[in-house]
Amino acid sequence: MKIKKTYHQVKHLLSRLERYLRRWIFPKGLLSRSVLMILVPLLFLQAGVMIFFFDRHWDTVRLRLARNVAGELQVLTDLIDGGDLPPEQIASVVRAFNNHLLFDVRFQPDAVLSKTQPVRPSRRVRTLYRELESEGMTFALTETPKQEAEVAIQTQKGILYALISHKRFFSSTVYVFLIWMFGFSVLLFGIAFLFMKNQVRSIARLARAAELFGRGQSVVAFKPEGATEVRRAGMSFMQMRNRIQRYLTERTGMLSAVSHDLRTPLTRMKLQLSLLKPSEELQELQDDIHEMEHMLEAYLSFARGEGKEVPAVTDLNTLLAEITEKLSRTGQKIDFRSEGTVSCVCRPSDLSRAVTNLMTNAGRYAKHTRLSLSTYRQMARISVDDDGPGIPPAKRAEVFRAFYRLEESRNTHTGGIGLGLTITRDIVLSHGGNIRLSDSPMGGLRATILLPLAESEHAPES
Repeated sequence: MKIKKTYHQVKHLLSRLERYLRRWIFPKGLLSRSVLMILVPLLFLQAGVMIFFFDRHWDTVRLRLARNVAGELQVLTDLIDGGDLPPEQIASVVRAFNNHLLFDVRFQPDAVLSKTQPVRPSRRVRTLYRELESEGMTFALTETPKQEAEVAIQTQKGILYALISHKRFFSSTVYVFLIWMFGFSVLLFGIAFLFMKNQVRSIARLARAAELFGRGQSVVAFKPEGATEVRRAGMSFMQMRNRIQRYLTERTGMLSAVSHDLRTPLTRMKLQLSLLKPSEELQELQDDIHEMEHMLEAYLSFARGEGKEVPAVTDLNTLLAEITEKLSRTGQKIDFRSEGTVSCVCRPSDLSRAVTNLMTNAGRYAKHTRLSLSTYRQMARISVDDDGPGIPPAKRAEVFRAFYRLEESRNTHTGGIGLGLTITRDIVLSHGGNIRLSDSPMGGLRATILLPLAESEHAPES
């Protein structure tokens, strides 16, 4: 049980760590994630190569170089001490070492090496120092400012001085290797970054085109490009856009014909009824015809959707002020509040119609209405509050259905035919926004419209 409990604790800790990394550490953009996918394996490869090279190859090379130098010095020492060589022959041997083994050697006869305080050798000459010790020599090792090692070896006939270049016992090619390795890594990373940037640009353009089309804006200049899969997605998007536009065009044409065909007999009926003598039955027929015309207009307006208005950058503060002024002339009490200038790309007439639907709906069932404009998370927020009876939370999703009318909280006789909120929602969604219903601080219903801000706007979170 204890092991199982520990296992679940570790699993929970790892899960929390993963969530933290995903939220705060791991990048969210496709380009940054692609760069990370290239960079992390490259860094691991570099680390593996460096560890292997330094721990294996480089240490082996330095050991062999230092061992060769120590062996050559030992051979020279043995030649000096091994026989009864006159000073002339010793000088000849020293010259041979200087000429053929790249040493700067000199011999001082009858000299004795003074005892000096032992100095810890640097990393560059440490391997040579150990190899000289392993040969059993009595020596002193110092380093010169020119990156050379000066070795003084005590022999039986004097002191042998050897000035050794660091190239003889230290491999400097490691630095060249590191420079080439990092240089080529940066070059390859730059090429991969440019390639991934081009690929991500194609995906970003496709996402931007889909976003604009979702807002009802024109996407004429979009051209599929990039990898095969991205091109296929772009072509599928263009085909989908063409099918939707063709469907909307055909639907509008069909509804125009239906409108003409239905209005013509209704007009004839109205003319015929106007020729009859006034009576109660005649008034009922006229009311029925008027209701049919009203339903026909509402249905056609719903089916036509947002129309053919061209989207433009619009000052919402001015737009809502005009709506407030227009509705105030009808006697509706409206309190308009704005946090300042807020702009978005929209079709002003359609958006005005959507807000007017909400305001009219609120004014029908409430005594006071408040219209507010603010910003929230890079979105324009339009709120309509009232002090009316409100809508039950369980039915707030249903009221957006076409021809749906509430029976308890809304009077069906004074209300419309159930298309006002549906049209409003379609207009908001066609602008890339969202609409939601909630409780109002005034005691009634709050309708909130969220719309994307214009690209030049910077909205603080509130």
